[in-house]
Amino acid sequence: MASGNIPADPVIIEVMAQPNPADAVRQPRFLWLTLAGTGFAVLIAAGAFLFSYKIEPPPDNARVIADEQRLTYASTPCVVFNKIDRELIANREQIGDPSKPLQLFSYASEKTIADIKADKKWTRDKACDYVTGFDQIVTVWMRLIGHRSRWTDEGQWRW
Repeated sequence: MASGNIPADPVIIEVMAQPNPADAVRQPRFLWLTLAGTGFAVLIAAGAFLFSYKIEPPPDNARVIADEQRLTYASTPCVVFNKIDRELIANREQIGDPSKPLQLFSYASEKTIADIKADKKWTRDKACDYVTGFDQIVTVWMRLIGHRSRWTDEGQWRW
């Protein structure tokens, strides 16, 4: 008898499975496959994190142009670059001359986002909203490298 209650029968020892040399070759492959899969998952997760975003709405002091008849408003860049449903600038042909001030039609006026929020009757101009003329999409990546806001501290549009 061997130690404990297990008999030391030579037949049992011979029948026990011996290590297979092919298993030893497969183990490093499995390790590399596991490490590569983990590394790939980490890269995908980091990419997803860096490109996650938040939407920054315009500040309350940002100026917009309001269409008093249609009860819509558009950002100044949308109005200047004519990305709106209806023309609001009366002197469109002189827009390239910086010495000439913009003249709005009688149904258009300048307001701030705070004015628009205070009076719930206003809606965004659909064409301007479609070209993301109001909100700024800011990714984590942009915040890490230092993004520049679409608006100045005084509410001026920067584009």
